[in-house]
Amino acid sequence: MGMSGPACWEMEWAEVTVLDMNAASMGVDEWSLMSAAGKALADAAERISGDEPVLFVCGPGNNGGDGFAAAIETAKRGIEVSVIASHEVSNSFISTRARSEASESLEILIWPSKNESEFSLVVDCLLGAGGSGPDTSLRGPIMEMAEWVESLGRPVLACDIPTGIGSPDELTADHTVTFHSRKRGMSPISCGEISVIPLPWPREVENCGPGDVSRLPPFDPQARKGARGRLLVVGGGPYHGAPLLAGMAAARSGCDLVHVSMPSAASARAEWPVTLIPSSLPDSELLTMDSLDAISLVLNSPKPPQAMVTGPGLGRDERTMDAVRAILELVAGRGIPIVVDADAVAALPPGKWPSELIGVATPHIREAEGWLGGSDPSIALSSMSGEDAAIVITGPEDELTAPEGRKCKATGGHPRMSVGGTGDLLAGTIGGLLAQGMAPWPAARLGCALLREAGSRAAEITGPGLLAQDVPVHIAHTLSDWTGDS
Repeated sequence: MGMSGPACWEMEWAEVTVLDMNAASMGVDEWSLMSAAGKALADAAERISGDEPVLFVCGPGNNGGDGFAAAIETAKRGIEVSVIASHEVSNSFISTRARSEASESLEILIWPSKNESEFSLVVDCLLGAGGSGPDTSLRGPIMEMAEWVESLGRPVLACDIPTGIGSPDELTADHTVTFHSRKRGMSPISCGEISVIPLPWPREVENCGPGDVSRLPPFDPQARKGARGRLLVVGGGPYHGAPLLAGMAAARSGCDLVHVSMPSAASARAEWPVTLIPSSLPDSELLTMDSLDAISLVLNSPKPPQAMVTGPGLGRDERTMDAVRAILELVAGRGIPIVVDADAVAALPPGKWPSELIGVATPHIREAEGWLGGSDPSIALSSMSGEDAAIVITGPEDELTAPEGRKCKATGGHPRMSVGGTGDLLAGTIGGLLAQGMAPWPAARLGCALLREAGSRAAEITGPGLLAQDVPVHIAHTLSDWTGDS
């Protein structure tokens, strides 16, 4: 297995879990990853300590497992090693294995027991990315151990990120070995000297996959109707089926309330699913500025949509494009994320994503060429930052781009997914995820992964006769399997 080189963007901390889960779904051996992390950490500890005694402090998770693996490797090099664990047991299979192997050759003390020896270096393996953050305070033995390490006055080497980074309780490091990519918020002030180490997994772990479901907001058993998101789909006119497909995909993604607004003639032709909430616009045959007041009224209501989709079935009449441009200004001014799909892509500024607009564009290859003029999508997003916008160029493989160098692909699916309507399903799925609180980049990733898997499942049942309307229920089934909810 080849080593994946360091990613060129700063990862959000939640993305660490995405890649770990994707790697597991691809059959990447977890022990090989932990062993590689341990070796990299041991290399740094040996270089910094100059063969003097080293103390490893290990938490209960995989960050602690990396520490146990590193302690084994460091001791093999003839360096005196001490290990203190925060808890009696580790909380994952792989970290338990690392602890067990370490205990075969090393004494592992359990806090508050501690070694009073002199150390040249303390290796911080207490908490990883999943247990830190600006709103997270350390507590229990982790807090006590971090305070004790601070009191020692010795150099600290952090594993992946310093414990408590970004919080008032952070354990500041002099050196940090981080894996695959720098993480958001890492700075010399908190992390000291930063080394980015690749991991032995294929580059494909960065692509959309089951791990992206880890960023879906958890379901609240006490939630009421509407708490799981309200989505507005504005489409139709020449075509009425496309916005209905988008709406059904959004509903099957877990979005509570999906409103679909179409010009009245299109609305009258439609066979409305009972799940969707229909509303006719003042326009009759196609969307124009005459409907803008009605759309604005919805956006300004006491319970406005949390996200919006526009484009499916609109057509490209210039009067419609003027209306779409006005809609983009409305949602940008209100901070409502939007999916710009299909015909609506032509209303975007040539070669540019509007700087105040939060959301996702989902053009197919020809639409992307018309909008971007052959330029790399990252150029269009140059005024954006973080995960606030994404471009998905759909095709046999979807190509995803977001600000700050984020790029990946969505692969798999079934050839029959080229049938008309699947682009509408993608727009609706992403829109439904935005309405549930996901940021544009993770919503685009999860939406692409979900739709391709759902399409494959639908094709297994329907075969060559697969239609776009066969797919939405499998979006729900895939979500159920990936989240473990039933």
